[in-house]
Amino acid sequence: MLRLPNVVVAVQKLDNAVASWADFMRIAVGSHSPSIAIVACYITIITYSRVRRLDAKYGASIMDPLTVLMIIAGIYLLIYIVAQAIGIEKLGERGIDAGFPFFLMIRTERLNSFLTRMGKKFPKAFFNVGIVVSFGGMIFGFWLLLDNFIKFFVQTDAAGGIIPVIPGVTITGLPLVYLLIGLAVTLITHEFAHGLAASRDDIPIKSSGLLFFYVLFGGFVEPDEEAFETQATPRQRMRLLAAGSYANLIWGFIFFLLIANFSSLMSIGFNQPNGAFIYDIAADTPASQALQIGDVIIGINETDIDTWYSVSLFMADAPADSLITVHTLDGSVNITLAGNPANASRGYIGVFGADYWEPKAGWEWIPGGPMYAFHVSQILTWCFIILISIAIFNLLPIPVFDGDKLLSNGLSLITDNEKKIKMVMWPARILSIVIVLGSIILSLITGKGLF
Repeated sequence: MLRLPNVVVAVQKLDNAVASWADFMRIAVGSHSPSIAIVACYITIITYSRVRRLDAKYGASIMDPLTVLMIIAGIYLLIYIVAQAIGIEKLGERGIDAGFPFFLMIRTERLNSFLTRMGKKFPKAFFNVGIVVSFGGMIFGFWLLLDNFIKFFVQTDAAGGIIPVIPGVTITGLPLVYLLIGLAVTLITHEFAHGLAASRDDIPIKSSGLLFFYVLFGGFVEPDEEAFETQATPRQRMRLLAAGSYANLIWGFIFFLLIANFSSLMSIGFNQPNGAFIYDIAADTPASQALQIGDVIIGINETDIDTWYSVSLFMADAPADSLITVHTLDGSVNITLAGNPANASRGYIGVFGADYWEPKAGWEWIPGGPMYAFHVSQILTWCFIILISIAIFNLLPIPVFDGDKLLSNGLSLITDNEKKIKMVMWPARILSIVIVLGSIILSLITGKGLF
């Protein structure tokens, strides 16, 4: 059962994650049309930070990102060579498309049948609610972007950075893994929801399946575009268009519940957090001279440290140039704090950390040990943020996004005058595009979200 204290803890965890990752998320972008949607994951817009290394003593060392990317590339090339040897056309007859390097698509009739069968079980009222929720998301997303855009001019420090995130290029390391998992969950739930809505309104599904494009994987659903455009009513089209973001919001709420009850779930195999372990140290900082990646902080001066949030609270009031004693499981060290880059009067130590979860007796076999809980918490956090962000951003009235056709079909229920509809649509489109592109440009100029 979800309890209020758990919700507060969940909100704190999300807030801590965002704060410690340099206001890591402001907005993400997703896309869907009645055809395959994949470009969305490569123009995802968020502000992020990075995790470069993990200590080997926790069994959680990771390969260099470039090495991982090269191994993945080698696997794709091997698949491509094998596909060429077997015959592209022969594989195509079996629903496998491997005709291009670094790309693999698997179509399956079974998934078509499953979506068609399951879609019939959903009441239309469920998807009608999705329309209402989606229009609410459209209004909220527009307000969020506009408010942030205005802050660039009146309160620059408070504006969130909005930069393009390209997997393997602008984001690497562990955040890349979490990002790809979140994008995969988002793509699959988004696309399959479109399939369910199409089936409920008897809009044929031409194809569906799984796709892999280098480091990205997910699902796709391709409704019959002619039936969608010429045979479906505006309400039916709106149900299909709203379904993707609606499903993302629902799943986002589910992930929020998991985050809210994270401690209870982890208590099955782990003791409650009893320290804060360090997973990264910034170069040329006070911590780099005295601490090591993998150290577990259990106290600072006379303050007991049970979680990473305790470290954050202590550092919020610590002045620059002050001498502190950091107590770890391996001993104590004295550190003189530097000035915080964002506020020279505040102390800065230069460590990145997370709650230290020690496995219970008999649960030491869990891969990664204390790192397991950290990975799970980050995956849940990233999935939540990306699901909600893409759901909202995808509802903006920008061409190729669901929000554009959703709004135009909604207006067609009010008036059949195309001129009046265009008088509303084009200003909304132009303003949305200006805000998004302007925010990206201003983020680059001000250096927000860059390292």
